[in-house]
Amino acid sequence: MTGPVEGPPGEDPHDGTAGAAAAPTGAGDAAPLAAPQPAGASSRLAMDRRMLESLVCPATQSALDYDREAQELISRQAGLAYPIREGIPILLVGEARRLEA
Repeated sequence: MTGPVEGPPGEDPHDGTAGAAAAPTGAGDAAPLAAPQPAGASSRLAMDRRMLESLVCPATQSALDYDREAQELISRQAGLAYPIREGIPILLVGEARRLEA
């Protein structure tokens, strides 16, 4: 069993400021969040390897190959390429591109 979560001394967890981001004050502080990426940059996010290994083609239940350059998941068995948009695989047959023979 754990106790209540407490903030730094002098911070009231009930005043709405608990957990608010504070400016870094020293070398041991956590790094700030990454700056927002330009439009379109998020579509180039690398796919998580574990997630990729668990995904299968919805049409054939076969393994998918990741095409990093095209940002697609390829089902060779179905002849389909599923798009990845803003880092999210769109595994809908109706959204997939037919592979050229």
